Amino acid sequence: DFTYDFPKPLCDYSSFIYTFTLISSAMIVCAMSLDRFWAILYPFKYNTNTKNRRTNIMLISIWIAGAFISSLQLMGLGSSFNYYPGSWCFLNFVGITTMDRLSSYIYSLFGLSILLTTIGLNSIVILTVCRGMNSDIRQQQTARRRKKNDIFIVIFLMIIVTVFGVCWTPLMVTILGHAGRWIHGNGARELLVLRFAVTNSIIDPWIYILLRKETFIAMKRHSRGLCKTLFDRLDIPTESAIPESTPNEVSGCGKSMEKTISTDDQISSTVLHKL
Repeated sequence: DFTYDFPKPLCDYSSFIYTFTLISSAMIVCAMSLDRFWAILYPFKYNTNTKNRRTNIMLISIWIAGAFISSLQLMGLGSSFNYYPGSWCFLNFVGITTMDRLSSYIYSLFGLSILLTTIGLNSIVILTVCRGMNSDIRQQQTARRRKKNDIFIVIFLMIIVTVFGVCWTPLMVTILGHAGRWIHGNGARELLVLRFAVTNSIIDPWIYILLRKETFIAMKRHSRGLCKTLFDRLDIPTESAIPESTPNEVSGCGKSMEKTISTDDQISSTVLHKL
């Protein structure tokens, strides 16, 4: 266990940073899901000149809302608490006072509403994309590029929803359980659910970076170049390097075949005549 005693101001600051980072990350994921929902279902309204402005307003609103909810404990609604093993401070969701429980209810219910909204938006987008793919198949249209893009969107959203749900749900359920007095104690469970939530904040940006369409295109281009370089070094012959028969050789082979066939016919007729 850690023996360092967190001063009250440092514990409050650490608690605010944790709560603000986690809730802001969750809201950004939800905002991205809303962006995909708007782009897929309402493309004409989505592609406007105010798209960049709308994005900036959304980010500023997320930061303001996250800062407000995370600072409730600093304004007297709840408190911060040094959790096991004494190395981190967070919103005091193990407290039994009315203010601590009310603050825990607000944070956990708001977090669960973000989770349900994200899952709902992504589910609608996935169903819409799948229906579009099925209609393209029924109409027998040659839309290979669009179909690949739709499949990529579906896989991407499913990964986002799965990672977000697995990492975010345990912390929110634990906070809600402590607020409702269904869960008690301060130990390894609380540390584990916080690590899950922090892992979500770390993984999400990398998912959006690594699973971008441009990333796959660049990887495909580099793999093709690597294979070509490898084949050149191994001197593997291609189809163009295989020698082809000239017309004269082909005609000569044809004539020799004709002579062989005529000779076989003469031998067969002689044998039949003797019989």
